[in-house]
Amino acid sequence: MIRRLLSWSLWVLLWGAPARAEPPAITWDECVQEAAANNAELRTARANLAAAAYKADAAYSGNLPQLSAGAGYTDTSGSVVGDTGTTAYSTSLSLTQNLFAGFQDQAKIEQGAANRTAAEASLAAARARLSQDLKAAYAGLLYAQENIVLTEKIVRRLEENLRLVELRFEGGRENKGSYLFSQASLAQARYEYLQAQQAVVSAQAQLARALGRAARGALRVAEGVPLAEPGAAPDFAQLARGAPDYLQVQAQERSATADVALARSGFYPSVNLSGSVGREGPDWAPQNDRRTVGLNLTLPLFSGGKDYYATKSASASLEAASSGKDNVERQLFVRLRQTYAGYVEAAEKLKVDRQFVEAATARAEIARSRYDNGLMTFDDWDRIESDLIQRSKSLLVSRRDRVNAEAAWEQAQGKGVIP
Repeated sequence: MIRRLLSWSLWVLLWGAPARAEPPAITWDECVQEAAANNAELRTARANLAAAAYKADAAYSGNLPQLSAGAGYTDTSGSVVGDTGTTAYSTSLSLTQNLFAGFQDQAKIEQGAANRTAAEASLAAARARLSQDLKAAYAGLLYAQENIVLTEKIVRRLEENLRLVELRFEGGRENKGSYLFSQASLAQARYEYLQAQQAVVSAQAQLARALGRAARGALRVAEGVPLAEPGAAPDFAQLARGAPDYLQVQAQERSATADVALARSGFYPSVNLSGSVGREGPDWAPQNDRRTVGLNLTLPLFSGGKDYYATKSASASLEAASSGKDNVERQLFVRLRQTYAGYVEAAEKLKVDRQFVEAATARAEIARSRYDNGLMTFDDWDRIESDLIQRSKSLLVSRRDRVNAEAAWEQAQGKGVIP
């Protein structure tokens, strides 16, 4: 009797406390919109792309004329003894057009375009990472919420089992060991329920981080993540060459090629056409016209080895970039195969676990009736009950892993749900 009173008191402490008000549920679409607007890594990638685009546009300036205007005033009074001095005013408008700069301007344009492509690929990669993080965090919180519900159901089921064993024990039809084991199983289930409650807080923090929220308030999700069934195996080599990581290193190779052209431009002559119009005179505004036109050719002879070693360095960097691109392509090919296999296996495992739970539920109901009627031993019945509990837990994990596997497959391709 004392043991039963203590057990009931523990139940009141764990379950009798009033439930706290749950926070409003957030939907999957709302999470996607909030993460796309507030995630810090995504904002950084967008700003880097804007900066790269402006620099790429600025690279075209070398092909355009440079126009400048100027005005001057000169006073030479007191410069020579006995000289009364002179005062001069001038205005000018100058135009300079580079005709040839050793292919430097073309290389700068190519380099700017490559850097912009690299920034676009970096933004795509950031979106894919955020999509994976968001799906994993959302599925993790949903798992934590459902795990609380499941562990609560397990506690209630084990309470019913304990009452059944207790009645049989008091009637002399069950041994004390079975009764004590049922009590221990119930205590373990209540402990797992406590763990499930604690895990929700951590899952909420993970989702808040993915959403870009500064506050760590309570969160609750309202629905599952939309899923797609795996299709036929794709062309992994083609997917690898379209992934953001590959496009990024490909752009880096283009930029390194442009660096070589820039370094070699020091060996070529440069040709500039310049002209200016202006006026000079002792009064403001001056009236005497002045016009100049010039064509300048500059031929480099020796720069102390700077151009030679710069070219060697740029060529070595290009070789490194090319090797890095080949290595990234191979890594992506392997990663795509692995994540696709994990995606297909996770989808199939979820289907299998659902069937096992359905079968285990039916077996458990039959076994309970048989044990209640004395047609089954406690050990056999307990194994069937334990199997139902484990299968139910496995199903919950498989549902979470199914989302994570699809998110990993999307991230490997550089895809996701972030606009």
